Amino acid sequence: MRRKGKFKRPAETRGKFNDGGRSIKKRDKSVYKRTELGHWEGDTVEFGRVDHKRKSSYCFVTLAERKSRFYIAIKVKNRTAAVVTPAIIEALSGFPNELVKTITFDRGKEFSGYEQIEKELNCKTYFCDPYCAWQKGTNENTNGLLREFYPKGMDLSNVDEEELQYNIDLLNNRPRKCINYKTPNEVINSH
Repeated sequence: MRRKGKFKRPAETRGKFNDGGRSIKKRDKSVYKRTELGHWEGDTVEFGRVDHKRKSSYCFVTLAERKSRFYIAIKVKNRTAAVVTPAIIEALSGFPNELVKTITFDRGKEFSGYEQIEKELNCKTYFCDPYCAWQKGTNENTNGLLREFYPKGMDLSNVDEEELQYNIDLLNNRPRKCINYKTPNEVINSH
């Protein structure tokens, strides 16, 4: 039988999120054209939910550069801002300033440390509209490629850091049609 009634989304229990007026609509229009390097998209990817219960609190913090499609994934022990914020800062602090201009996140509570990220990395942060993850499609699509290595339902606490880095290197050395069959490593290293 077809389900009757309206779907009611579970209530958000982690509190309200204030983006500080950093809507994606205020982002510079040149970001959409992908003509320059330095514009990133960020997200968290969790794998361990089975029947709405987590197997493990471990997850990946992922970052994708919009023009080159360069991808970074960091394994963290949970999705709190206290853990995610330093992971993002550490991952992007090794890049030159001209390669970290903006970062676009969804409205997850784990990104509430955006002011510290802006201060440490000297960049601007923006947030997608609620329930519009497609606004940062580069990251979402690459997260789908990451799931080929780590399928849903897997316990991420068992993931080896060297194996993760090897898989990320495979993604970053994969030729992409959208960048004229170059690899993300070739595009970002040409800078």
